[in-house]
Amino acid sequence: MKTPCNKCGKAIGFFERSYKIENEKLNIKYDVLCGECHGIVKKGIGEIDDMYQWMANNLKKNKDVQKNGLVTVEVDLLILLAVEALFSVAPSYFRLDSPLNQTIIRAKESRGIDKQKDIVRIVHKLLQYGFEPNLKEQGLDTTRNFVAYMIQNEQFLQEVEVNCGAEDELIKANVFLSRRGLIIDTIENPKLIHISIPSDTLVDYQVENSEIINEMTLKNVCYPWDDKKNVVLTLMSESIMFAVGNAIDRFNQKTTKLLDKLKKDSLEYFNDRVVEDLKKIKPGEFIEAIHLDCLLLCIVKNLKGQKMFSMEALFDPKGTTIELLWAYYRQNLRNMGIDNSEKIVTYLLKNCLYTEGFNIKHGNKPSDKGWGFFTTKGYIIYFRRSRQVFFIYTETFPNAIYHPCNTVTYENKQYLQLVMNNGRNAGEELRDLDELIFYSDEPETISQMERFFERHNLYYQMETFLKKQKEIQRKREKYLEVQRIINHIFADFGYLPYCIYDEWYVIQKKLKESDLLLNKLIDTDGNLRENYTLGQIIYAPKIIEAINRGAEECQKSLNILEDSVARAIIWVSFKEAVTETLSKEWVRIAGEILDEGDNALSAFFKYVNLKNIEPDKVYYMGLFIYHLMDRGILQSDNFLENYEGAVRIFLECRRVIEEPKFEGKVLPMDELLEEAFPEKK
Repeated sequence: MKTPCNKCGKAIGFFERSYKIENEKLNIKYDVLCGECHGIVKKGIGEIDDMYQWMANNLKKNKDVQKNGLVTVEVDLLILLAVEALFSVAPSYFRLDSPLNQTIIRAKESRGIDKQKDIVRIVHKLLQYGFEPNLKEQGLDTTRNFVAYMIQNEQFLQEVEVNCGAEDELIKANVFLSRRGLIIDTIENPKLIHISIPSDTLVDYQVENSEIINEMTLKNVCYPWDDKKNVVLTLMSESIMFAVGNAIDRFNQKTTKLLDKLKKDSLEYFNDRVVEDLKKIKPGEFIEAIHLDCLLLCIVKNLKGQKMFSMEALFDPKGTTIELLWAYYRQNLRNMGIDNSEKIVTYLLKNCLYTEGFNIKHGNKPSDKGWGFFTTKGYIIYFRRSRQVFFIYTETFPNAIYHPCNTVTYENKQYLQLVMNNGRNAGEELRDLDELIFYSDEPETISQMERFFERHNLYYQMETFLKKQKEIQRKREKYLEVQRIINHIFADFGYLPYCIYDEWYVIQKKLKESDLLLNKLIDTDGNLRENYTLGQIIYAPKIIEAINRGAEECQKSLNILEDSVARAIIWVSFKEAVTETLSKEWVRIAGEILDEGDNALSAFFKYVNLKNIEPDKVYYMGLFIYHLMDRGILQSDNFLENYEGAVRIFLECRRVIEEPKFEGKVLPMDELLEEAFPEKK
């Protein structure tokens, strides 16, 4: 009995061999095949496998695939590659007698050629064969869903003209257009041109149509060999051109939605990593109560660990950092009084520093390049080669995490030393320092870090100074110790140096230059002039030395760790004592000559008329200025700022008394007073 071939129906003789083929992936099963049909089907399956291997080899070059695996490849890219593989491996796929057509399409001779329909069916089978998990991921594993998806998301244009020839020559070609790229299959001289479109690209196009031309320019899609040559399609009719335009619009809408979803998913993934770090640093604490600095440190740590984000966006109002804070940590921002993105940027610029391009030396280990992010409450430093991370965070502010910080210049290179543990333990006792040393070939990098550290050093030292000052004021024995040191300075040098402008100017200037905290506390007008008077500097160096020695005594006797704080305590107490003591000295010498309601003008009229002193003497002028400061008649509490105006008022008062018939220009007294002692805003 003869058995018919399952494919062609031809009867297979008793002595003829029959064949069996089964391929579950392609849903192909033949129990009985004649030799000819067996060869055709086997070759058709072989071409499917060749196309799969072609796609797999191309995907291996994709960095995303290398990192995340084949299952993550989006369907649009798979379809584009499948079409290119089809055109490369089986360019005659549409012919009814081709093995691929007979194996997959199985079209009847009466049907005729339908290239677009055949492409859809073959691509579906090819993806089922090698990429079924990708189809299932998007619900496209059924024939109906996949066909509908591909018709909606891809375009196949037959016999259009494309400017892919030399010097923009128009070449007739079949073009497969999708969201992820184009496959141009030239007709006369067969050649395949693959043009990729990145997944985040919105295609910008321009159309030109008239009675004789229907042209579409893809303005941001260029040829692989010339990134300035845009792809231009010349279409047969206006309706086809509009259909292509509508398709590109759909592609762009899908890209926008995917980008939004990717951004949202990425932000959620990124935030999960941040939350993990926050729970390690602040276990058991409500996320909403964590300080902004702690959030920023964890965000930056993960920003640097995720290649999808850039540190350039750290201070960008539309960047990842601010977007993440605004999306997930709005309550934390409210706790800081921040209610818009601009205020977040202001906080970052004012209180944070990100820098890189420097070398770090820690202990006896080799130096390493790194980056650092510094905030008011902590910092993170990363060593690139060793991949070591220093993460410091404290709840207190001001704090000592940037104190002490020292700078050294060696062989024209600036070094910055940061002591990590502040050199003390819980018992406030000095111990070995654990230090970091920074240096860079770019001086501005180190200078920028130094300025940031100094600013936070100042916050810490000022806070420490204010606490110590209150403690001294509350405890009589400590107060008396400070006064003893100050009285000793008066006993050694008397009161004259503080009445001489030049001396007092140099004392303040040198002390201000010598210490960061004193630089803040010694508030002098930038317009003050050195050598306002004609005297020579005699006392200033000795008094500066005495103040420094007094600060050392104060530091030891009052158990003050920071020498800057000790100098500040001595300076502030000394400055107050100078005003109070010299005011009392004036009263002792000249008596109380002022009445309630006197101003600087009336006071100097009385001063000029005194007979028991010599008003022209610098010493008496100085004592009187201190007395006016002590009485609140002069607003400024700085002798130097009052000196020039006082001398001017004194000279004018003396002229009025001694030259009553003066005919020169006379400034009204009220204007003179306002000009000599302008009110501070």
